[in-house]
Amino acid sequence: MGLTKPRPRKAVSQATISKLSTATGAWQAGDLSPRSPSHAPDGGSWANYRLGHRFLPENVLMPAGSKTFDGREAEGLWSDTIMKNEARFPQKVAESKTGTVIYGNTTQGMQIVQAMKDLHNSNGNNPKAQKVIDDHYYNLVIAPQIKAQEEQLAKQREAKELEYAMMKMRVIELEKKPAPVVSISTDNNWSKYAILGIGVVIFLIILRRRA
Repeated sequence: MGLTKPRPRKAVSQATISKLSTATGAWQAGDLSPRSPSHAPDGGSWANYRLGHRFLPENVLMPAGSKTFDGREAEGLWSDTIMKNEARFPQKVAESKTGTVIYGNTTQGMQIVQAMKDLHNSNGNNPKAQKVIDDHYYNLVIAPQIKAQEEQLAKQREAKELEYAMMKMRVIELEKKPAPVVSISTDNNWSKYAILGIGVVIFLIILRRRA
C-alpha cells in the first residue's frame, strides 16, 4: 500500500507576512492600529485597552438629581463618562476662551484616569489604584443612591407617624365627648303624683263610708 504524498504548500506572499508580522508585534506591544480588525481582550479597541477602562465598575445612567464630582447636573450622563473625565458641559463664551463647550475636568476624574493607567501597567495588580477608583465610584454613584433611599424611608416614616397621631387625637376626642343627657320633664312627674294623691283620697273616703 503506497503512502499518500503531502499536498504542496502554497507560497506565502510578502504582503501576508508583513501583515502578520505587524499584528504580532502590535499584540506584544499592546498597541494595534485602530484600523486593524483585531480587538483587545476586553472587546474594545487597543487604544482604550491601554487606558485601563476595563477596571471601571458597572457603567450606570445617572438619575435625576445626581451630580458630577464638581457639582454639575449629571442626569442623562453615564458614570463611565464622568469617571473617565470625558463629560462635556455647555459654558458661556466668557467662561471659556476655546468656545462654548469645554471638558468637565475634575481632580477626581484625573485621579481615576491615572489609576486606570497604573492598573493597566501592573496587569491589574495595584490595590492602591483600584481603591482610588472604587472610592470615587462610591461617592459618585453608590452614596447618592443610599441617601435617596434613606430620605424616601424617612418620608414614609413621617407619613405613618402623622397618620398615627391623627388617629390618636380622634380617639381622645371621642373619649372626651360628654354622654347624652336624658331630659326628664318635671311637669309629667307632678301630674303622676297628683293623680296618685287623688286616688288615695278617694280610697280613704270609700273606706270611711263602709265603716
